[in-house]
Amino acid sequence: MNPYEFPPSAVNVSERPGRGSRAALVALVRERLTPRAALVALVRERLLRPVTLVALVMAIAVLVAGQGCGQSGRVGRRLLLVGIDGAEWSVIEPMIAEGRLPNLARLIDEGASCGLRSLEPKEKSPTIWTTIATGKLPRKHGIGDYVDSGSGRLMTSNTRTARTVWDILGSEGWTVAVVGWLISWPAEPVNGSMVTDYFRHGPKPGRPLPEHLTYPDELLEEIEPLRLSPDGVTKEDVARFADLDTVMSPEEIQGLPLEEMLVEMNGLSSIDATVEALKGLHAGDRTFLAAARHLMTRRRPDATFVYLRGVDTASHKFWAAAHRGKVGFAVSRSEEAAFARTVERYYEYADEMLGQLLSDFGDGGTVIVCSDHGFEGPKPGRRPGGIRDHGPVGILVMAGDDVRRGVRIDEQSVRDITPTILTLFGLPVAADMDGEPITDAVTESFLADHPVRSIDTYETPEGSFDES
Repeated sequence: MNPYEFPPSAVNVSERPGRGSRAALVALVRERLTPRAALVALVRERLLRPVTLVALVMAIAVLVAGQGCGQSGRVGRRLLLVGIDGAEWSVIEPMIAEGRLPNLARLIDEGASCGLRSLEPKEKSPTIWTTIATGKLPRKHGIGDYVDSGSGRLMTSNTRTARTVWDILGSEGWTVAVVGWLISWPAEPVNGSMVTDYFRHGPKPGRPLPEHLTYPDELLEEIEPLRLSPDGVTKEDVARFADLDTVMSPEEIQGLPLEEMLVEMNGLSSIDATVEALKGLHAGDRTFLAAARHLMTRRRPDATFVYLRGVDTASHKFWAAAHRGKVGFAVSRSEEAAFARTVERYYEYADEMLGQLLSDFGDGGTVIVCSDHGFEGPKPGRRPGGIRDHGPVGILVMAGDDVRRGVRIDEQSVRDITPTILTLFGLPVAADMDGEPITDAVTESFLADHPVRSIDTYETPEGSFDES
């Protein structure tokens, strides 16, 4: 099953996830509903968890008290997190030295960076990105793959069993925007906006769009024009990443010795499908980039979370072309000529996307760029493909007013991202999280004013925090 498709037989979602009811309450009150009207709306939409009356009254009191504090009810905390799937230091560092990734280089110079240890043993990307978003290991957050091994159904946001960092921030009054995150469909109520990972897929004959591609639902109509289909990727777009004019012609191939001819014919036969894959990954990133920029410039969320998949997919598709003779299987000369530079060129494009997001984010706040794993590529004697090609250590770059400048710190873990965000927003870290805040990246002055604190859990209605 293609994990990025959603055949109706593989999905069982009749309503939005029930988690996040407190964040939904925040959103409803922010829309100037009275507390009573907000509660009625939650009950009507089946978003209200079985919480205690005391907890609800306290939540409403905090919300009403915060309505005079501007857009979010909290002041002075901003975040942009850009997740670049599969980003690998061994590719990035030489390119930075050559001046080819200026935006990432600037963040490194102005902030803290390190290797980011992925989950061990190796896990698939949805599992790792859910750990990044919750601070918890798979046994606690419930996402083990794209597809549930028992039922064969697609994993959806309903199956996640731990709260996300954007839900926690939203329930404490900050507005959020979440774009493209893996296993975010169906969109759950947040204090802000959500564009799910399935938004990138347009309708096809016999496959209408599923419900709840966005939160709120009416956001879909607003951003629908931003979706780019693979058919909308032009020849000029493709030429930026691939040198198709260097592919050998059938006549040239026929003049080769038999063994070479077979390799070249096999490579030539796969060119069209490879180009279609390139168009698909490029269309997806452009779609989510456009949606993120739309929300950042029009909604001005306090915290924005953007997931970009293209670097990882480009690495899987084109790594062998850049390492012909080193991957343990035959790669044609045409594939090498056409795609040997595709991976690096896609890193350059990812850096451009980062630059656009940084421009929209503006000054102030914290920027985090991270990957869920690194990338090693196929190796001789090892079956290629999937997580076997992943590297154990991805990237982490942090920059901002409260981040140390120009330092390389010790390796950290994907489990540490959510605890670090909570710390930077002045919130305690939950004891049932599996990570710790990355204090080596944070300035001493910030930690002196905002020492790391702890709370038992954020998973119950009582597991919320208010410093007012």
